Amino acid sequence: MLRKFFKYYFTALTGIFLFTACNKEVSDGNNFVLYNNDLRNDTTWATGSFTSTGIQRMLDSTAVYKHNDTMMGTNAKTIAFSEKFSVYFPANAFVSKTGDSIKGPVEIKLLLLDEKGEFIRTVKSSENPGHMLESDLAFCLIATSNGEELKIAPGKKYRIRAGNKYEQVKQQMKIYSGEESVTYTSQVLADPQFFWKESNPLNVQQSVYRTNNGSRDIEHYEISTNQLRWIAIATPNNNLGNTNKLHVLLPPNFTNKNTIVFATADDYNTVIQLLPEMSSRSFKSEMIPQQKKIHIITLSLIGNQFYYSETGYSYLNNKIYVSIKPEKKSLAAILNSLKKL
Repeated sequence: MLRKFFKYYFTALTGIFLFTACNKEVSDGNNFVLYNNDLRNDTTWATGSFTSTGIQRMLDSTAVYKHNDTMMGTNAKTIAFSEKFSVYFPANAFVSKTGDSIKGPVEIKLLLLDEKGEFIRTVKSSENPGHMLESDLAFCLIATSNGEELKIAPGKKYRIRAGNKYEQVKQQMKIYSGEESVTYTSQVLADPQFFWKESNPLNVQQSVYRTNNGSRDIEHYEISTNQLRWIAIATPNNNLGNTNKLHVLLPPNFTNKNTIVFATADDYNTVIQLLPEMSSRSFKSEMIPQQKKIHIITLSLIGNQFYYSETGYSYLNNKIYVSIKPEKKSLAAILNSLKKL
């Protein structure tokens, strides 16, 4: 089957790579270029659940906290990050990881995801085990003191008021918490096992906050919770139709150590991450819509050079493999492209 897709895999310049599963498709060796003394020559894949330095650097370069503020731990404070997003923390709301009450300054950082491109920038999918979500808003709130991440004190809750661009809440929305496998830190980490889990009603309560600007009612989601970090306002996406697996094949320079791959549904705020598959040297998901318009996005960082591709498909119709060749792009150009998704 290798011959069916590729004329040959490597020339003498690329070295010899052995693959035990002869019935697997592999990334396209015809596109490999050898560079003298260059990180692009590294075509090896990491085994296991892996997050590389390159992918973390990519996330640190793209996932910019647009909002931050400070408060005293002993005081109550409402922080209006924007007209559409505010938080209220009661007095003595924070404790350290060891349970000590925080008296001094507390830094609050907000990362807001209200567009598909922002999910990709932070390496986050819309996946809830078993199905995909359509999100209205998602965000990450982190509180720190002297560089140490904090928790909400026992018996305390804080309030979030979040509005979308329409200033009207959507019906049937639920609250999901981001389940992380990595150790919590004061930054956002690339987490290959991240997923969204419907929140426990004992920890999170949802309602609607309404105001009037003189001409019409404005609605915000109001959330009362004792949880920090990742929260999504979303609903199961039952409009994707038939789904099937898809492998994205890239030139061998693009590996799970330097590349992330996502699919977006054009008509829905749903973002699907294609995860690395070692046996095929490809990026794969079982949840790709087959009769919907989608885009496949690849983002890579090799050395200090970014690479990007964005390919649209009207209908995949059970196509299992697509080959994509990323191109060099500046970070500014990539962020501009992601914003248009």
